[in-house]
Amino acid sequence: MVQIPAPPLKVQDLSRWAPAADRRNPIAVLQEQEADRLPWLVPVRHSRMAHDAFAFYRGTPAVMAHDLGNAPSSGLEVQLCGDCHLANFGFYASPEWSLVFDLNDFDETVRGPFEWDLKRLVASAVLAGRSLALTSDQQGRVARRTARAYRKAMQTLATQSLHQVWAQRIDVDAYINELEHPPLRQHVLKVSAKARARTCIEAADKLCVRGPDGQLQLRHDPPLIWRHALLDRSWTADIDWRDLAQNHLQLYLCSVPAEVRHRLQRYHLVDAAMKAVGVGSVGTRCAIGLFVGPHPDDLLILQSKQAEASVFEPYATTPSPDHHGQRVIEGQRLMQTVSDPFLGWTSSLQRDLSYYWRLLRNWKGSVDLASLDAKGLELYGELCGRALAKAHARSGDRIAIAAWLDAGKVFDQALEAFGLHYADQAESDYRLFMQAIKEGRLEASMIF
Repeated sequence: MVQIPAPPLKVQDLSRWAPAADRRNPIAVLQEQEADRLPWLVPVRHSRMAHDAFAFYRGTPAVMAHDLGNAPSSGLEVQLCGDCHLANFGFYASPEWSLVFDLNDFDETVRGPFEWDLKRLVASAVLAGRSLALTSDQQGRVARRTARAYRKAMQTLATQSLHQVWAQRIDVDAYINELEHPPLRQHVLKVSAKARARTCIEAADKLCVRGPDGQLQLRHDPPLIWRHALLDRSWTADIDWRDLAQNHLQLYLCSVPAEVRHRLQRYHLVDAAMKAVGVGSVGTRCAIGLFVGPHPDDLLILQSKQAEASVFEPYATTPSPDHHGQRVIEGQRLMQTVSDPFLGWTSSLQRDLSYYWRLLRNWKGSVDLASLDAKGLELYGELCGRALAKAHARSGDRIAIAAWLDAGKVFDQALEAFGLHYADQAESDYRLFMQAIKEGRLEASMIF
């Protein structure tokens, strides 16, 4: 039997959390990250983060990266999501149009110790429980069951062949049929039906209007949607937006498979606009492009998102691609069993910025955490734990990780303790954030 060297971190040590003496002020970390963001959207970002402690947590992966990156680790590396919380899992369409469930946000992806993702996930489960006014015992159970689901799934995956591991996926219809908790089952049925309606045609109905010439164009709705044609040319270095878009498009086409490139060449770009998205991403340069093809229903809306350096890169021991869009897409393809076929990356013409591209909507949907009861949140945490184990097993040494997790309940309880402690820290940071808004050191709008 192969002997697995003992990593420097012991399982029981996972429970520990105490802020380091040199821990950075979370407000300073936030402001540093926002220095190069679009100034009119920064107050929108703050407003979305001000909703509650969980929303704040979603917007501050850089703070947790600093906390985890400076602490002892297991040394068992995988491809990390990097921003692994309950709201970054969801539904989407596989290339053959079946509804699947998986991680769906990879802006911070890098290689790193597996427990960094798991710690962030478990702490998010506690914060979600607090937003639902769950008791301390219920919060602990949600955290513990999330960690247990990860452990059990990884131990099962360790017994399987690589072929089996890489073929693993979570089919939403099969999951619904297995659910024995009626409230969660009804909720997942509802949101999965809604997800199947989220197509490019549906997006065009919401995001497009007819221009003076009768042709479709994107709706201008500043500050959240801003048509490129109406941007001051100082924002594009006095370059026509069409030239910029075509440059982006040609570079993007070089990054997609040949069959996708052939398909996309049947479409032409008719309009583009900046569009604010998410919580943590608000203020980065994100845009949507409206493409039309030869058939009236050949509408395609692609989204480009600015890819910045991962917040975990200063602490990663394995280098990532220099192009951050490439880093995001390659990490996504590695962690997901099936992915959006339109994933690709590109660079800007006027500034040295990285971007990645994807479909704006391909049956994308998510569970509404605010609609769950205690048992529903527990079951959803377990689902996310399983999905995370699958993603990590594809890129890491699943046998070594499973062996390290052999401590069983000790591991589950250690992650539970960490989740409770770190949720306290996140709530403390959130109070500092709200105080900074109250004192005028941070600006927040009323747009949600």
